Amino acid sequence: MRLTVGPLTKLTITDINQIAYGYPYTDIKFIRGSYVTAPAANSDLITFTLPSNKKGAVVAVVLDATEPNLFDVVWISGGQTRSYRVRLPSDGIMSYDFRPGLNLDLPADPNTSIIIRNVNAAAAGSIYKTDMLIGLW
Repeated sequence: MRLTVGPLTKLTITDINQIAYGYPYTDIKFIRGSYVTAPAANSDLITFTLPSNKKGAVVAVVLDATEPNLFDVVWISGGQTRSYRVRLPSDGIMSYDFRPGLNLDLPADPNTSIIIRNVNAAAAGSIYKTDMLIGLW
């Protein structure tokens, strides 16, 4: 028995996402935050503003801090502010994987921002860093 294969086709990220996962994403953005020392309560640690022609969903977040804390992922969908709270239970790094997307059913509106904030004030000298992976379509 001989297997024949047709010509290879270049797949786009849209093709891969739709075939493999059923996701609508046409683009993926990894946003790296900066190190922040002792942020006050409800500080915006990282912000990503969506393009004017794209919706967005949070696929993953990475939390890095020298102490435990709570974090809010905040976005605007349908003109209303939405949020989801995640917990860093101890010092160190933790990744939250939200595949297919934390807010896939309530995507961030075009031209709005997705933000990660710490909930509680940090202790003096504490260092925080957050990153996020955003799917766009």
